[in-house]
Amino acid sequence: MATTITIAFGEAAQAVAFPDRCVGCGSGRRTTSALAFSKAVTNARGRQAPVHVTLAVPHCDACARITKSVFLVALIPFVLGFLAVGVAAFVVVAFGAAALGLDEMGRPNNANSVVVGAAAGLVGGIAGGFVFEALARVVLLPVFGRALLQAPLFVASLFTDSDHVAGLTGRPNADLTAVALTFTRDDIAQEFATANASLLRA
Repeated sequence: MATTITIAFGEAAQAVAFPDRCVGCGSGRRTTSALAFSKAVTNARGRQAPVHVTLAVPHCDACARITKSVFLVALIPFVLGFLAVGVAAFVVVAFGAAALGLDEMGRPNNANSVVVGAAAGLVGGIAGGFVFEALARVVLLPVFGRALLQAPLFVASLFTDSDHVAGLTGRPNADLTAVALTFTRDDIAQEFATANASLLRA
């Protein structure tokens, strides 16, 4: 059963302490994987500035490899689907809109067809990426098994600013001063909560 723990770190992300064993399987720590978050946050002057936070998550070699493999299984099909369907949707809609005389509406020499085509390409690309990734996951499920089921879809990660490594998913709040960490292992979650008691947020 998964356990979610919310920690507040602000400027002190380096103070977050993980158990000295693999978060994915509980075996000995051999390396780390990066759980990374990025957001545009409004500062005291009212300007937006990019904020980046990276947590070094302890992993064994096998869980580190599966983290990279699952990321590629999500990324590559999504990019291929986005390009294939997005470009096709842009071409069809843009040329179709131009043929219907959309560019003749409004100001002379405008590019209404290109704008409509770009919007269609973006929406179609996201939908295509989602479908391609979902199909790739179904095909590769016998190879990656539970690790593939636990990892969120790439498009979902884009819209929620979340990140995933083997055994752990993180979702930051709006101003990146706290993050909700969902552990797949309850024992690891309990050790993490004990080690970071001062950072816990209800």
